[in-house]
Amino acid sequence: MVTDPLASWWTWPVLVARKIGDGPYGPAHAAPVEVRGKVTAKRKKVLAPDGSEVISEARVSMPATTPLIPPGSLVTLPPEFGGRTAEVLAEQLHHDGAGRTPNFYSVDLT
Repeated sequence: MVTDPLASWWTWPVLVARKIGDGPYGPAHAAPVEVRGKVTAKRKKVLAPDGSEVISEARVSMPATTPLIPPGSLVTLPPEFGGRTAEVLAEQLHHDGAGRTPNFYSVDLT
């Protein structure tokens, strides 16, 4: 059995409702699924998909193999981080070709 050596990093359960399109009443989302990740509550400036600069209040980092979580998706943080539901502003896959740091996928939240 292959295990993720970084599994202990991905400790927080978050609920992810991926954006699947836009409907007549606004964005449409898939049913929420639980994903485990590392939550960082830190304010920072990020680029939105349209190129504008926005302020992110939190980031969730997950294994690099996590399926895409498109901007506009909704993420519910664990109670330890306020339990709030936030919108995904930006997503990014982080790969270090030299292997000095772990590869991971992250989403920046409102």
